Amino acid sequence: MRIVQVLESSATGTLSMVCLIANRLAKEGHEVHVVYSLRDETPRGLRMMFDDRVTLKHIQMKGAGLIFAIKRLRTALKEIQPDVIHLHSSVAGFLGRLAALFSFERMIVLYSPHCISFMRQDISRMTRFAYIALERLAAVRKTLYVACSESERHAVWAHLRQRAVVVENAVPEIGEPENHGSGRPCTTASEHRYIVTVGGIRRQKNPELFARIASALGDSKLIFVWVGDGEERLRQKLVDAGVRVTGWMTREEVVKNIKQASIYLSTASWEGMPVSVIEAMFAGLPVIVSACAGNVDIVRSGVTGVVFNNEAEAVQAIRHVADNETSRESLAARGAREARRRFSQERFFNRLLPLYLDGFLAPRDEEAVSSRFR
Repeated sequence: MRIVQVLESSATGTLSMVCLIANRLAKEGHEVHVVYSLRDETPRGLRMMFDDRVTLKHIQMKGAGLIFAIKRLRTALKEIQPDVIHLHSSVAGFLGRLAALFSFERMIVLYSPHCISFMRQDISRMTRFAYIALERLAAVRKTLYVACSESERHAVWAHLRQRAVVVENAVPEIGEPENHGSGRPCTTASEHRYIVTVGGIRRQKNPELFARIASALGDSKLIFVWVGDGEERLRQKLVDAGVRVTGWMTREEVVKNIKQASIYLSTASWEGMPVSVIEAMFAGLPVIVSACAGNVDIVRSGVTGVVFNNEAEAVQAIRHVADNETSRESLAARGAREARRRFSQERFFNRLLPLYLDGFLAPRDEEAVSSRFR
């Protein structure tokens, strides 16, 4: 097959999923093209993240002008003539579908929003209505929505009445913790435990809540680390609360920080299905996460991690898990088993590849579509 992956959000979890898909398909002998757009947080050495057989093409989508981006995407599609186009993120999903209007009738169009735009919690009601209207406009082009979680599938059906297939994210296994993880408790009373999170410093990740939690536990032997960077105002709030902010790091450096931690903490306000939480579970860390869409699709509270509803619950959970070796190891072990069972690469591709092959031959009823791939 000739396959095009279109990526606007070329950073963090979305980029890691596109790399996973593109590299696997290229190794299996398919002709794979990745059309990408740059962001400030796009990692250096992007080419090195992809298999040599994957063809990369830069088309700036964000901040480049709507008509310009659509025309360039349409030109690229005409040159490549793909059998399948897979759009990643809301911006690429909108522009890519408009670029494919009234042409490429035999081309299968898949769209993975990775947390669809109207799931955001930092927008007004009018803005949400506008995002929904734009999604409905783009849906004129026949498309199969590929939701990364049940929360996203439900949102797509509730607001757009579009069927969506759930294909949960996958990550490579990254091994056991090194020094301070749940499987290796601190050996002396003077040692510190590291509470880590990974991601951009932006409102979605709720760094203000992370800072308040860090301040509330400032008298403990816990060190809070934010792996990533972003908005300067929010970054300063973290620093003022005593949080160590690392800045943007390579994947190898991110993995090292995760493996050296004792607890993974997510304070996000909304998610699609966060890759970093899954990576932490694979690494054998107990995860403590906010009760938002995406997080609640991954973590079963009290079984594979802890889900909290507010700051007080988060502080209580961190104190308990940090001080209780049995609880820490039990949560971490069950979380790691869940990650290996649900988020393996083989399970991911067993669900995704049939969509590339049979396109719209899946059942039309959205509940049937979802249940088919559970």
